[in-house]
Amino acid sequence: MTDLDFFHKIFLLQDMDAGEIKEVLKIATPKVFPVGALIIHEGEAGTSVFIMEKGEVEITKRLGIVLDGEVPRERIIIRLKADEGVCFGEMALLENEPRSATVTAATECQLWEIGRDEFMALIEQNRDLGCKILLRLAQLLSRHLRKTNQDMVKLTTAMAIALGR
Repeated sequence: MTDLDFFHKIFLLQDMDAGEIKEVLKIATPKVFPVGALIIHEGEAGTSVFIMEKGEVEITKRLGIVLDGEVPRERIIIRLKADEGVCFGEMALLENEPRSATVTAATECQLWEIGRDEFMALIEQNRDLGCKILLRLAQLLSRHLRKTNQDMVKLTTAMAIALGR
């Protein structure tokens, strides 16, 4: 039995009632990944979003330029915990583009995977529910963009200071 209270903590699902969450879970596939398992690989085709139910993942990004053989080719961007009510891979629901980062299970993970085709069918069948999900998805992507902009300002400021010396 699925704990619907848990799913109310997931940002994408927070505006939904129990019946709507059940509708979403009908198109979701539960998956378990052991420690160290590759869940998403940067550059591969993105076709689904993952909702975290249990565990922790590390999101890494390939470095664009590696000048030194001792520098790792990937950098850990963030570590996500299921109890934070998160999902990842959400951009794949909206576009058919390669994955922008690699996601690896830091602990054993219990996830729910929702494929793009199933997602599109759901929002076409239930437009009210689709509107709720798409609004939350837009808000989530807006948060990510805002953080990226803030990080870019910090990076350019640091580079300006370093190059100014």
